[in-house]
Amino acid sequence: MFSKIAVFALLVAVAHSSAINGANYNSFSYGVSDPYTGDVKSQHETRVGDNVVGQYSLLESDGSRRTVDYAADAHSGFNAVVRKDPALIAHAAPAPVAASFVAPVARAAYYASPLSYGAAYDSYAAPFARYIPYGAYGAYGLGYAARLGW
Repeated sequence: MFSKIAVFALLVAVAHSSAINGANYNSFSYGVSDPYTGDVKSQHETRVGDNVVGQYSLLESDGSRRTVDYAADAHSGFNAVVRKDPALIAHAAPAPVAASFVAPVARAAYYASPLSYGAAYDSYAAPFARYIPYGAYGAYGLGYAARLGW
């Protein structure tokens, strides 16, 4: 438990040490260099009061490095200067490869499939239905005629 309190006190002391003469001061930076994906970039920014100064750079897909220096303040707004540095390693053009063709060893045999019109199902006779003429059903019989005396 004491070690947790000591680490917390140390972090608070580091956080308070970044204040300069009561001004709003903030500074950060980071960098990424991933050889697996080829992602290479970095950024650094400093803020004092309302003035911000920073720089970021990244490696383009053609091997060149793009660097942006920027500054922002209340008087002149946001200003950026972009540089593009050429690639450090010149990429050689790929060597032309002669297209090769290999003749097939044997021609594939094609067979006609037998005619098929679907699956064969068993058929059964339907049960006998008795014919009943339409007149055998009687009237609708709503019952109104008996009440009205018709």
